[in-house]
Amino acid sequence: MPKRQKIKSEDAERITISQSLWVETITLTFDKTECIGCDLCRQVCPKEAISLKVQGEKIVPEVDESKCSLCSLCVAFCPVNAIGMRSRNTWKETEEEIHPILDVGGIPHFSKGMQLNPELCPPGCDLCVKACPREALTMEKSGLKLNRLRCLSCAHCEEACPIEGAIKVVRLFDGNIHVDLDKCPPGCDSCVKACPTHCYTAIPDKGVKVDSRHCICCGACYVACPYQAIDLTRLRLRSAEDGYSAVWSRAVDKLLEDHARFLNHNETNIIKLVELLHKSKL
Repeated sequence: MPKRQKIKSEDAERITISQSLWVETITLTFDKTECIGCDLCRQVCPKEAISLKVQGEKIVPEVDESKCSLCSLCVAFCPVNAIGMRSRNTWKETEEEIHPILDVGGIPHFSKGMQLNPELCPPGCDLCVKACPREALTMEKSGLKLNRLRCLSCAHCEEACPIEGAIKVVRLFDGNIHVDLDKCPPGCDSCVKACPTHCYTAIPDKGVKVDSRHCICCGACYVACPYQAIDLTRLRLRSAEDGYSAVWSRAVDKLLEDHARFLNHNETNIIKLVELLHKSKL
């Protein structure tokens, strides 16, 4: 295989982009089983290498390996950790997870989101475990444990917790979401199924009800809605520190203040995509 050539492989569960650099091989992996179809990776990709497609009843990413620069910005922005990058060195016989764009600097980590103080938890209380839609919390012999890779900062746990201060949640995005019920036909539950934090409830013959307290503004419902009934606005992205690189600024511009313009610019493609999704469910 020629050096530096990017190779793409794909099956029903994963997309893999790999590039060999003499003794080192860099591999970018998209796990379609974990993907929630939120569209964040497509929006932030500086090379526009990522698009969306319908696979079965899901919306999943499509990657153009000729455009992908393996910068790992999509890894940094994926809220469900469905994208990862690894480096394998055949000379040193090592393999490790890497975050090149974070290591360079200028791209901050997301806020940790959910803060847990298990010392305040009453003995035997598992209300937060039952409330979590992502199974990010488990009750073990040693006490309550948080799997941060599963947590989406949706605040279901904080709402269920009876002890003030035991759980504190800071959402990844500040924003708002609105559903135009006039556009919602009876029986449609695309947003209900798409939402990873269960903030939608289907109401028979009346459309849906959304609880914005648990919305993380990921955009999965917006992409899945076949009737353009959802209006999503992101106002602020919370991160552990300020970002200063041009790549970060462009990504934030697309996600926040330029969000409506960016979505309108891609409206035709999104409409075609959700129409395909809707037809696949018929």
